[in-house]
Amino acid sequence: MAVMRVVWRLTAVIVLCATGAGVAAAADTPPTTMAAVLDGVTEAPGPALGVDHELLAEALVCGDAGSRDGAVLLVHGTGLTASESWDRTYVPVLTADGYSVCTVRLPMRALADAQVSSEYVVYAVRALYDRFGGAVDVITHSQGALEARWAIRFWPDIGDKMDDLIMLSGSSHGTIAADAVCLQQLKGCTESVAQQRPGSLFLSALNNGDETPAGPDYTSIYSFTDEIVVTSALNPSPAIAGATNVAVQQVCPFRPVMHIPMITDALAYALARDALDNDGAADVDRIDRGAACARLVAAGMTPVDALINAATYLPAAASIFLTRAMDEPELMPYARSALPGDVQTPSSRPLRSLVSSAFGLAGPRLSVP
Repeated sequence: MAVMRVVWRLTAVIVLCATGAGVAAAADTPPTTMAAVLDGVTEAPGPALGVDHELLAEALVCGDAGSRDGAVLLVHGTGLTASESWDRTYVPVLTADGYSVCTVRLPMRALADAQVSSEYVVYAVRALYDRFGGAVDVITHSQGALEARWAIRFWPDIGDKMDDLIMLSGSSHGTIAADAVCLQQLKGCTESVAQQRPGSLFLSALNNGDETPAGPDYTSIYSFTDEIVVTSALNPSPAIAGATNVAVQQVCPFRPVMHIPMITDALAYALARDALDNDGAADVDRIDRGAACARLVAAGMTPVDALINAATYLPAAASIFLTRAMDEPELMPYARSALPGDVQTPSSRPLRSLVSSAFGLAGPRLSVP
């Protein structure tokens, strides 16, 4: 066993030297440390990563190291790329304020199995933790919340390596939009869309039990006017038990914020920054409500940035509807024990799933102030 461990470590060293595997970064940024690679390949707790480590490394892109401790990892949502979501929004603004900012590109525009996409987040958090020498702040949009939460749940070291998990419009309990897509596509829908149907196997395993395992401080920011991530009026999908859950309309009444524009919304950004800049989750009482509510676009971003960001609805919709049809993948062996014994998949009750999701017929899940 000891011999095999040595051989495996030497193999990792050879692969790193031959391929340049590590964190894909700007030309003047040093590559990730050997400790990060070995941590991800050999001795880290939890399930072994099934994705090729060179692919995991290539998907992680970092800018220049900032003046602040630690790093911020940005995780995009369904049908989008890391570049489309973050390059004109959070990346330049956070970088200008001294943060070390990295993005991770989920496979197939985050349309592939979310269990596989979660491995990209696991690898990214481990690599950044070792490289930047401190806990990692993770900001997600939409489906990205699922990958981050899945990583925390099933890889024991990930929660300890995170400082904050900040979720923008997270589809934590699914969305009726996924139901609608799967119903209209008679041959099924893409894997991650099927996994975002309320009551899917993936969501049932993820949300069974403690929704906020020990580790990071959880902040969920969402909108009552989100046209994509909505499951019922009583129980917003992004709100999770144990987190600080904030709807933008609770702070700025009648503020219309849709799904993708949440990335450029001034209040959402102010809340995210409050969580980043302070201990604990976001605190509404610490932000300047007047200034945040008076602006539509986040400070440091321009109306042009917001328009370009909103235009990503087009590639997102095209990729979702044009990608070949699939069904929800089976749960990985490591996750099957987390599945409730009486779960019933949405595919066996499509119409009932859509109706119950829309009107909250399954009963209250979480009381949100």
